[in-house]
Amino acid sequence: MNDQRTILIRYDEIGLKGQNRKYFEKILLKNIKRALPGDKGIVYRIPRGRIMLDLSESVATACADQLSFIPGIASYSVGTSVNPDFDEMAALGVQWIEPLLKPGETLRFCVRARRSAKTFPATSPEINFEVGSRIMSRLGEKGLVVDIKNSDFTLEIEVGNNEIIMFDNRHPGLCGLPVGSSGDILCMLSGGIDSPVAAYLMACRGCRVHFVFYDNQPFLGRGGYEKVLKLSKIINRYQGRAKLFVVPFQDVQVAIRDHCKEENRVVLYRRMMYRIADAISRQYQLQGLVTGESLGQVASQTLENLAAVTCVTSMNIFRPLIGMNKEGIIKEAKKIGTYEVSIEPQPDCCSVFMPTRPVTRSKIPVLERDEEKILLEKLQVEAIANIETIYLDDL
Repeated sequence: MNDQRTILIRYDEIGLKGQNRKYFEKILLKNIKRALPGDKGIVYRIPRGRIMLDLSESVATACADQLSFIPGIASYSVGTSVNPDFDEMAALGVQWIEPLLKPGETLRFCVRARRSAKTFPATSPEINFEVGSRIMSRLGEKGLVVDIKNSDFTLEIEVGNNEIIMFDNRHPGLCGLPVGSSGDILCMLSGGIDSPVAAYLMACRGCRVHFVFYDNQPFLGRGGYEKVLKLSKIINRYQGRAKLFVVPFQDVQVAIRDHCKEENRVVLYRRMMYRIADAISRQYQLQGLVTGESLGQVASQTLENLAAVTCVTSMNIFRPLIGMNKEGIIKEAKKIGTYEVSIEPQPDCCSVFMPTRPVTRSKIPVLERDEEKILLEKLQVEAIANIETIYLDDL
């Protein structure tokens, strides 16, 4: 076997884009190039419906692992080129399969060929038969059986115009759309379990997600700041080029605590958060806000309270978790690597001065009368003027 490898990258949703497919392919390829090292001599090719990388064996595994963090990829495989000879193909298959066989156990396998070059003399079913029968003649007595529908091991053969590549693996990707194809948005990141998952889901829909965190270090200490920094870095690995805006929020909270009705505090906090997020989004030409809100999960997430916070902005509001339960959100958080950070003990800023009985069905006129008691615009302007902007790629 030579020391050159080919990584075959497949996508599904992009392939349905018709005349716009080239646009999405170009963005996905750009994201792949940005994620992989530029000094390893990787050669990029784009045959129809595929992206292929030619690279050395020494960097193939590390590069393949990085592909698992790139939205828009349905699956990927690491393979090697072979000559158009059935005996050579079968020999490589035997080399891969034989170490997997265990005495007294059965291993189910199949061969799947894809012939994009119709000039090759054998059809895909014929390739499957010729290669599969040769492998069975060598390993059939050692517990290898053919099972096309439920194989434990699938040997894939890609027949192109100028080469034949064989793969012994297929790794699932994140699917979705490539980051950057749907625009930039801003996620209100709290440090809990929900908002990082919401940001990740929007990244998989082609959005580059930036983050805003409402900090209250005089009351919470620096723990919340450090926690959100870790969470935003984890999510940024799936997209790159994101910014984190840290907003000093203590003066806003103190003003609401001292002058407004206790039961309205949490909703009033969130109305101010939405106003500030709106201002940041317009300044940086971001096209929407995303939150980790899930209907009915806590008191501030009833239909009435969601309406009360949404009405302070005309921005698009995305709530990808709105119909999910906590168990499903936790499962997703574990998958993307944010769960362990999110459960580190640290209150978010809304939990400071939490009322004994928060309102669950707030009325907008009542909230507006409460807001007249504070210097709302002054507080908002001062908070925005003192934002700390962190470029996550630089960390």
